[in-house]
Amino acid sequence: MDRTPHYTPALLKRFDRLTEKLSSRDQLRRIEARLEIKAFVETHGKEGCDAMFEALRARNVKNA
Repeated sequence: MDRTPHYTPALLKRFDRLTEKLSSRDQLRRIEARLEIKAFVETHGKEGCDAMFEALRARNVKNA
């Protein structure tokens, strides 16, 4: 059985926006993102978020 976490393109896009906010130059946006990402992980699970992070990393390497 496939145990790979699944996520929708919309969920990946939302996660991508959150990770971008984490590296913002605006300190308030970074703080907001830390709070949002915590709730996001609690809602969608660490395993799924780790899979989305790897997908984003692979995309960034491919586009570099």
